[in-house]
Amino acid sequence: MLASARHSRAVSVSGTPHREDHGDLIVLHVYGSYYEMGRQQVELLGPVARRMFDYHREKYRSALQAGGWRVRVMDAGMSVLPWLGPLYEESGAFDEMNGMADALGVSRSDFLRAEAAASFGSTVFVATRSATADGGAIIGRNVDWDDGNGTMRPVLTHFHPDNGDLAYIIGGWPLISLPAIGINEKGFALSFNFFVVDEILGIPPQMRDRRALQTAATVADGLRVFTEVRKRAMPSFMVMADATGDIAMIECTPSEYAVFRPDGDWFAQANHARTEAMIPFDRYRAADSFRRRAAMEAAVRPHLGAITPGVAAQILRDRSNSAYINDDVVANPAVLNSAVLQPATKTLWHSTKMQPQAPFGEMLPFSVGVDVSSLPPLPVDPRLGAEEMRREAAVMAEARWAVRQFRAGDLVGARMMWDRLAARQEPLLDPDRLAWGRAAVRAQQGQLEEADAVLETIRWQQAPFEVGGSGLVLRAWIADRLGRREAALRGYRLAQEYVDAHPEYSDRYTQELRRLIAAGLAERQQADLPELPDLQRVPP
Repeated sequence: MLASARHSRAVSVSGTPHREDHGDLIVLHVYGSYYEMGRQQVELLGPVARRMFDYHREKYRSALQAGGWRVRVMDAGMSVLPWLGPLYEESGAFDEMNGMADALGVSRSDFLRAEAAASFGSTVFVATRSATADGGAIIGRNVDWDDGNGTMRPVLTHFHPDNGDLAYIIGGWPLISLPAIGINEKGFALSFNFFVVDEILGIPPQMRDRRALQTAATVADGLRVFTEVRKRAMPSFMVMADATGDIAMIECTPSEYAVFRPDGDWFAQANHARTEAMIPFDRYRAADSFRRRAAMEAAVRPHLGAITPGVAAQILRDRSNSAYINDDVVANPAVLNSAVLQPATKTLWHSTKMQPQAPFGEMLPFSVGVDVSSLPPLPVDPRLGAEEMRREAAVMAEARWAVRQFRAGDLVGARMMWDRLAARQEPLLDPDRLAWGRAAVRAQQGQLEEADAVLETIRWQQAPFEVGGSGLVLRAWIADRLGRREAALRGYRLAQEYVDAHPEYSDRYTQELRRLIAAGLAERQQADLPELPDLQRVPP
């Protein structure tokens, strides 16, 4: 154990487990051993816990069917980790998950599989010294992910372990044992951004993000927690800050790591590597990660030197880089958790609103071992109750319904709604994304001429990269299917130029575009319709 964890406890380790509800936000207080605290979470969550387990278990089944050998190897390990994990893993994660499984009445292996289905994209900034109003550190974080049509309620859990670990708070959703965000009683704070790499699980897995919250008082302590083990459980970009104002990030796979220190007093991060040592492992760099980080950086810059918790909340509500709510704006409709952390006051503010308007809700202060009654909430954004946002909520409900229908295979329903939104020229939604959805429906229905006519309206140079690239490839494929080989070749070449102009993007979707282009240029007519995702940037 780190020396910083050996201290006189300022926080009670015994108490009555209880739940608080603040709007859409659930707050849990749990006490005792990690096994007991796992059971308490399920008991306090009630039906919310069962719904969450069922949702993630089904996601895991789908991922297992679609996954390669690495996923199958990981699945085999799920059968033994609930029993082996507690023997070596220091953070109590396996004990806690076993407690959750037993309280739910499901097998421990099945619970671990469901837990493994949790993943998320995120956009975060951290600022300190000259960048903030008081010289202390501040983290602002939006977790960007699909909430499972309301299944993934925002949850804060206060842990009061009885084994000498520090007390801490983590933010995420029901049954999550890993902190999307967290802060402990010493003022050490972190933010977990997922890193997509080939090595998806360290063997044996060590949950270092949890261990950092349980033991670290400083960023130096937190970095040491990550670097002192041979294998970390999973890849991540872990942003850290402490009460002295120190900030840093560790970029790590289970086997490798590099520490990032900014040139100045702040930085923003999404889901792609920035250190020279880790970029070679980052083989799945997505366009949206670049756009989200750039949007967060643009939102922070006007406030440098004046950032307070209140200003941080304003930053998390920023939409200045686009007129469309389903673009990669900071306050996009896929934000699940919106939070501000201030290590010096050991405080985490969290929004009381759910998707799709989470960043705009009132943010309440929470802390471990500190009386926050004198700290005011960060007020609700005045736009939330205004007509503009009421209308936005209605439009988003329509868009989410269409996405759910499309993903469920109801092409008629999705087409009806997307056509309706396009007919009224809905100004809140990206017309190029909408055009792609309308074309994708028609292509799947076999109406290729109609699909091509809709694709022709996409503004290739203005559209998001994945929409432009997908549209060009689909137009070339349609030309091939209609017997227009020369037009198809021109289309594939144009798509090749479009994709080659962005070598920085290498995610699986971009790789699939490259595969389809290569096949089309090789004069191998594509017999099957390419997979056509909705690309709406709207959580279902």
